[in-house]
Amino acid sequence: MEIRKSQGIVLSSRPTGEADRSIRAFTREHGKKSFIFKGLRKSKKRPMAASEPGTVLELVYYFHEGKDFHIVNECAIKKQYTDLRGSLDKMMFMFFMLELVDKTTAPANPVPRLFDMLAAALEVLRDTDKPAHLAAFFALHVLRTEGVITDVRACKQCGRTDMPKFALDFQDFLPLCETCARRFSMNPSLTGSVLNFIKYSAVSKFSAMHLDSVSREDMLDMLFSICMFVERYFNVDLKTKSMVLSKNL
Repeated sequence: MEIRKSQGIVLSSRPTGEADRSIRAFTREHGKKSFIFKGLRKSKKRPMAASEPGTVLELVYYFHEGKDFHIVNECAIKKQYTDLRGSLDKMMFMFFMLELVDKTTAPANPVPRLFDMLAAALEVLRDTDKPAHLAAFFALHVLRTEGVITDVRACKQCGRTDMPKFALDFQDFLPLCETCARRFSMNPSLTGSVLNFIKYSAVSKFSAMHLDSVSREDMLDMLFSICMFVERYFNVDLKTKSMVLSKNL
């Protein structure tokens, strides 16, 4: 047994036993890990906010080799996003980004760049009025971090670059022009502005993106394609998918 210190972002949380709380957190130093806060639900010293999804923590814990859960010895809240509760829209996209990291990363595999991206995305979410755009931008960068997104400049079948309408293949996340998509019985519902968004997201900061050029509906259509690809590629079920894809939030 050894004592370790890590900065982590809470991905999910659930009650355990009579008064404990277990969390899964993405730590910068040690990757995704599961922790138990002993007696948190009855504690007067430790705030329950320490276990809420999205909270950024400094954790001191007992590390046991081969154990699935590690006991938290000390913790300090660095940032929390309770102010997002006033917006159901932002809350749902926050949960989506947290679940995306949870479902696309392996335990104990540190990816400091991804940790920094998630921390930055949570900060931007506070102020942006385009949470769907932010979620799509973040998801594209997650896929790039995984080495998934390659060349999206042309139809993978015929090589056409001018694509006013296109589809993303759920198998490899490559574009198909309208003609080729229909040939394979796919719905070319994505617009050229979405394709530009994908291209520019690779070289631009979110603050520099021309967000008004892509409608919320188009963003949700792209998020649907991203979700379908992620579920197939990583063999997972995104539970937040149905919530974030609702056009009525």
